[in-house]
Amino acid sequence: MSVKQDIEKFYTDYYGQLVGAKVVGFHLEDGEHWNEPWPVFTLQLNNERVRFVLSRDEEGNGGGFAFIEEDKA
Repeated sequence: MSVKQDIEKFYTDYYGQLVGAKVVGFHLEDGEHWNEPWPVFTLQLNNERVRFVLSRDEEGNGGGFAFIEEDKA
């Protein structure tokens, strides 16, 4: 498997867990500094609730941003 295929598999498996989940809540959580809040979504998937936290990177170096775009498919 190529590095690209390894990365695609990792992200598909990791984020694929959320397919079918429903957003049931949202809040901003204080970061180290208020100018870096963490966007936190609460998701319901079957009988389980999970937190979906947007981070700047995989190391958790501050809150992040996600684009909401129209699905033109």
